[in-house]
Amino acid sequence: MADGSHTPPANPRSAPDAVWALVRRDYRSGLPAPEVCRRHGVGLTSMRNRAAREGWRRADGPWTPPNGLDPCDEGVLLEEQVGGDLDKVELYDLSAIARRRMMRAVMRGQAAEALRWRRLRLVLDADEAEMEREMAQQEQVWHMLHSDPELAPEAVRAKQEAARAQAAAWLDGDDPAD
Repeated sequence: MADGSHTPPANPRSAPDAVWALVRRDYRSGLPAPEVCRRHGVGLTSMRNRAAREGWRRADGPWTPPNGLDPCDEGVLLEEQVGGDLDKVELYDLSAIARRRMMRAVMRGQAAEALRWRRLRLVLDADEAEMEREMAQQEQVWHMLHSDPELAPEAVRAKQEAARAQAAAWLDGDDPAD
């Protein structure tokens, strides 16, 4: 075959053209390269080599928002639910999102990312527990001060002074019952 018509056989271990078309579509749509490779079972180096060789440029694709999150992501949905007012977001909602993202990272085999989401969830849960403790204490104080007029701050101070005077008299040997 000296005429040059012989073409080398295609790599039998390479993904079919139909798979590469899906890889190209997902990559150009803005998905991160590792995610695209995971979805379609191709190697990251192979994907990057093919993208460079065939000119897959993200600049030629559609505009994507800077956060790069899936529109169905829990965080995106929660932000839409509160109309962008993050002051309306409760800590337990954020903890639930961190838990879901941690689970997703575990399923993808991304241990370091899963641990980061777990740590965040633990911090959020601890902050929520601390806020609940503080609110319970404030509620107790409020009820103590407002449920019995005898326990207003002035009355409490007066009772404390009377108790101190009574204790001092008892220590001096005076019998307060006399």
